[in-house]
Amino acid sequence: MEKLFPISINPQLCKRCQKCQYSCPPKAIFWRNSMRYVDYNKCQGCLKCVEVCEHGAIEVISLEEGELTGFTIDIEKCTLCLECTKEDFCFQNRYFFEKEKKKIIFDDKDLKNCFNCLKCFKNCPNNAIVPEILRT
Repeated sequence: MEKLFPISINPQLCKRCQKCQYSCPPKAIFWRNSMRYVDYNKCQGCLKCVEVCEHGAIEVISLEEGELTGFTIDIEKCTLCLECTKEDFCFQNRYFFEKEKKKIIFDDKDLKNCFNCLKCFKNCPNNAIVPEILRT
């Protein structure tokens, strides 16, 4: 079963009117580094933010319904560009380059503190970061 989620707010289209934030019943939309994101621990997928956005700034994708339990790196797609290891790629800097194995590692310790904003999933230039969904 799939569930639609507003995954990101396009900064080029966002006018910072805050209508999306005010329309969100569980208050899942938040600011970080002057950008808006969605906390999927709170998001109920109601899409009210999409309805009220007059600028088309909220992009929607489809994910399997369930609990986000972490991320894997698709080694077929990963080119080791190291974008994910840069400081502003992930709010909590959870991606590391393991030199011995020559691969990217996702740190899943204290995953409950992850914002589940899927910023990493959206911003990977090679679409190599894949959300792990536990079906409920």
